Amino acid sequence: MLQLDNRTDWAAGLYPGWGINRQRQQTLVFKVGYSFDKEGILAPLPQAPIEETDRYRGDPETSSLVAASEIVPFKQGGELLLHGSAHPAGSGERVLQVKVSLRQRNDAFWSKELRVFGCRSWKRRLLTALPSTPEPIEGPIALVYENAYGGTDPANPEETCTANPAGVGFSLRGLRTKSLSLPRIECGPGFVASPASRVSPAGYGPIAPHWEPRCNAKVDIDTEAITYGGCPWGKEPPESLYNTAPLDQRFEQPFEGEMTLQLKGLVADAPRDILIHLPEIKPRIHLDMNETFTEFQAACDTLIVHTDPREINLIFRCALPWSHNHTEEGLVTLRDLVAEEQAEKEQTEALA
Repeated sequence: MLQLDNRTDWAAGLYPGWGINRQRQQTLVFKVGYSFDKEGILAPLPQAPIEETDRYRGDPETSSLVAASEIVPFKQGGELLLHGSAHPAGSGERVLQVKVSLRQRNDAFWSKELRVFGCRSWKRRLLTALPSTPEPIEGPIALVYENAYGGTDPANPEETCTANPAGVGFSLRGLRTKSLSLPRIECGPGFVASPASRVSPAGYGPIAPHWEPRCNAKVDIDTEAITYGGCPWGKEPPESLYNTAPLDQRFEQPFEGEMTLQLKGLVADAPRDILIHLPEIKPRIHLDMNETFTEFQAACDTLIVHTDPREINLIFRCALPWSHNHTEEGLVTLRDLVAEEQAEKEQTEALA
């Protein structure tokens, strides 16, 4: 068995499972948390709990994820997730623009903008229907997939939008518009123009495993292997099997070094644009097995922003090869080199 010696302020755990190479492994998952104020100044947020299961807002068949499991054994590259609300700058606004941007150490720049509307309805014009003028937005609007395009066709309840069963506005043939709501969140360049419009669901949050495109990352199941405790995958699974972010929020490489996050219209009672500088994190991991020390590297593959409570989490993952036949005891030590360097500096200054 492996035991964890966590010498940091981060939440951490060891989780058994199967690696992408179809071999048993223990996955070390640790979560670095920060809170931020209205000016974007960070403060450590120790021991942010690790999400060990998918959590839904309601019925898993018809609601979106509140949080995706963070203990999966691998991810492809890196991905950014954001939970929060759109906030109007003043009264009377009918349409909002919100945006999240990320600049990484290699100067790679990424951004995604959403358009958020007040309540709308369909208005009949000759032989078609058009969206009405949005009503004024009186308060924050939750950026959840329940407010995005999707849902079930009111004229045919058996027809559901496979990319977002939780949403609104989906109609297979554009019928029964009188009772059909329009989505309050959209992402250009294509917007809903008619009841039969087909647009991608807009949002920043995680996608449920039975929604598109996640359900397209299929893996062959080996039922015979399962009966004797072998790997359940008949062949190597897709690298993106456990990625949960929308495709346009995924990155080719894990996150590394210092980064700058920009939030626009996403934080209440704060400037319209907030810049947040994320520091470099230097974890050190080593495994002591039979007095043999092996060092491992962890990858930061998930950046999660919670704008309502003003929190940011970075999730690191490290695969540790392991077999259930092993009888030796192993000790996995996790250290925070930045914190240790700071403590050593403070001690030196105190003695000077």
